[in-house]
Amino acid sequence: MAIRVRLGQDEVQVEPGGSAQLVAVIRNEGDAPDQVALEVEGVDAEWCAIPIPSFHVAPGEEVQERILIRPPRSTESRAGTYPLVVRARSLENGGSGVAQASLIVRPYSMLTLEIAPKRNIVSPLRKRAPYELTLSNYGNTEQTVQLHASDPEDELVFELERERVLLAPGETQSVLLYAQPRRLPALANPALFSFTATARSVEDPLRSTSVQAQLERRGVFSPTALGFLGVLALVIAVWWYTRPLPVTIEEFIAQPSQITAGETVTLSWRVRNAEKVLLEPALGEFDPNQTRVVQAQPQTTTTYRLIARNRYGEQIREVVVIVQNAPEPPAPQIVKFYAEPPQIKRGESVVLRWEVRHATELILTPPGGQKLDPAMPGFEHRPSRTTEYELIARNAAGKLVSKKVKVEVIDPSQARILSFTAQPEQAHTGERVLLRWEILNAVRAEIDNGVGRIDPAQGEVSVTPTATTTYTLTAYDSEGRAAQAKLTVKVVPSAELPAETP
Repeated sequence: MAIRVRLGQDEVQVEPGGSAQLVAVIRNEGDAPDQVALEVEGVDAEWCAIPIPSFHVAPGEEVQERILIRPPRSTESRAGTYPLVVRARSLENGGSGVAQASLIVRPYSMLTLEIAPKRNIVSPLRKRAPYELTLSNYGNTEQTVQLHASDPEDELVFELERERVLLAPGETQSVLLYAQPRRLPALANPALFSFTATARSVEDPLRSTSVQAQLERRGVFSPTALGFLGVLALVIAVWWYTRPLPVTIEEFIAQPSQITAGETVTLSWRVRNAEKVLLEPALGEFDPNQTRVVQAQPQTTTTYRLIARNRYGEQIREVVVIVQNAPEPPAPQIVKFYAEPPQIKRGESVVLRWEVRHATELILTPPGGQKLDPAMPGFEHRPSRTTEYELIARNAAGKLVSKKVKVEVIDPSQARILSFTAQPEQAHTGERVLLRWEILNAVRAEIDNGVGRIDPAQGEVSVTPTATTTYTLTAYDSEGRAAQAKLTVKVVPSAELPAETP
């Protein structure tokens, strides 16, 4: 039985993000019907879509099938010519036919340019400002990019770290741009200049991108600022010598005012005209302009005194914090501890999940007594063999509770049973049936129901079942791991079989 393939065209062109169609004509040159699978080789499988990947072909029949080619619009879809092979494979006997074509992925360009910061400052003390240009090539071809900067008022001078940048598809590079005003007077009001940075493809000058930024020029002294500072200094001096200076405690509070032993209370205050504040008992002296909040942990009911002082006097205010004995913490509970999944193949990961109550710390072994936060939803681990995990929960008082779960790690067999068929699948009582098989990576194979050892690669054997029988083929790899396939041969009396057509 022979399968032949020919293609409607030898060359297919497509632009990333677009689509193209290739027609394959499949002919069955054998003398029996066949089930054919259509495959495409040589390009990324995600680029190709076959609406009908498997179909029936009668003897001598030709079938046309469409192959849709859609490379994504991304840098991975590199421009160029790709050899493409279309294979039509018989699902009955494994035979195949192939045809070749060329896939041409057309080039496209996409450049982006960013600048940071968007605004910078220069002065006679800092004469030039740095900007970082970030250039990205999101096309599918290598691009040489020319960089340029300009301002409409021609008031700025620019210096580029590099004027040309070579970018591979998907590559991003950064280039420093320095901007400097042509004039930098020491006494001047702030002035703002806008400029544009442009990136243009050397290979395709029509492809360009640009960004805008600003540069603020400042003098060492501003006439307006000097006048404002003079007036402000005069106002401050008048206020300083005429202001009232009595010290005032506007607020002194404890939050919360009632706690359990071992908890923390926050003492906060607001004072006016104070040069220093003292907090008793034994909490120290503070600068009222820098510190307004203190944490304390009293062990018994305590009265705190805040003393605010300046050169003219002091003011005192008190607050009481009531401390109660701490209750015994509840015992820890492990409500749930389970593995997802409970059985894995070697090399796979398992997620250990739990639900705990009243625990401040979790310990998981293995791996090695890992300490975990009880709020975590789970922990991922990759065991190399069947492992029993233990979760230990501890509360604030040090009480422990534990729970175990077992994860089974299995080694999958390397042996693969490609096919296991019966001819015919339905027979008369006492009629012979031919069992056929094809196996990979097996060192030993056998069939039950009296058949016994068989060739571990491929072969056939004749059986004569007297009743409907399920045969199990078991193949073993070099490590003794088994793979199985089953088939059922139905045996019926002659009267129940359908009459053959003359």
